[in-house]
Amino acid sequence: MGKTPMEKRRGWHWTDYWRSGREEVMTVTTPSGVAVFDTGPIWRAWFAGFEDGARLLDLATGSGQVAGHAAAAAAAAGRTFDITGVDYAEVRPVEGLRLLGGVALETLPFAAGQFDGASSQFGIEYADTRPALTELARVLKPGGRVLMLLHHAGGVITRQTAAQIAAYDRVMANGAAVRQARRAFHAHHKRLPPATIRAAEEALREAVGRAKDRLDPDPAFDTARYLVGYLADLSDRIAAYDAASALARLEVFETGNAAWRRRQQAQTRAALDAAGMDAFVERAARAGLALADRAEHRDARGALVAWRVEFRREA
Repeated sequence: MGKTPMEKRRGWHWTDYWRSGREEVMTVTTPSGVAVFDTGPIWRAWFAGFEDGARLLDLATGSGQVAGHAAAAAAAAGRTFDITGVDYAEVRPVEGLRLLGGVALETLPFAAGQFDGASSQFGIEYADTRPALTELARVLKPGGRVLMLLHHAGGVITRQTAAQIAAYDRVMANGAAVRQARRAFHAHHKRLPPATIRAAEEALREAVGRAKDRLDPDPAFDTARYLVGYLADLSDRIAAYDAASALARLEVFETGNAAWRRRQQAQTRAALDAAGMDAFVERAARAGLALADRAEHRDARGALVAWRVEFRREA
């Protein structure tokens, strides 16, 4: 199957995510269910340190969550901030926020020395960090402050993401069940001979059965389990679906799966171990960003989730 129009677009897998109305919330699976890593208190406390009228830049803004925390901090203190969020993907507009899509962090569309502060929540590490850090330093005023939360290679978010990819690949990556679903509905749509239709339906049921056999009770398989359930419903009730509609839905299904997998892979590749964090800090220093603080950040349960790093633009 060739790439869809969406897949041919720059940053399409993130555009797909933000256009769906998702928020930038990191969740982890715990024995008692899914827990949310709430970054709001971190950002609101940090933004509270800026003076009235501060110009702020949020990198890889996504849904504008961090920009929203900046606005909330300003409102709570009776101040006004000029906040701009930029993202590589095409982001949805958010009332009260200036969010710019289609902006690469390596080539920011701003004049030098424009911003008093900048933020990045699980964002800048996805970029080419050498030019991205150089661009960040360029657009900051001397003394400008930066706070970043970065994916940690040893953190629970990264480890669970890697486990989800492995589970998905074990169950779904060969694409057999989806291919057989397309063939079965294509046979119905084209009104092929009954024997051909029966053979295609049987091949679909067998492919779904094999995918079910590869499932595991581990929570890492939850995404794959949902996808197999969708295909199982198609195979069990194939006569109940309009063939043309089912084929269109399968295309959306495949595109969504591809986008999910690319996002998960990008996340694990972007995550930094200690050596990677050392290199990141060195690149920032060469760009003119002096390290102010660096720490491993843990959530309310004590689980390691991120690197927290602060910089200050040198004069």
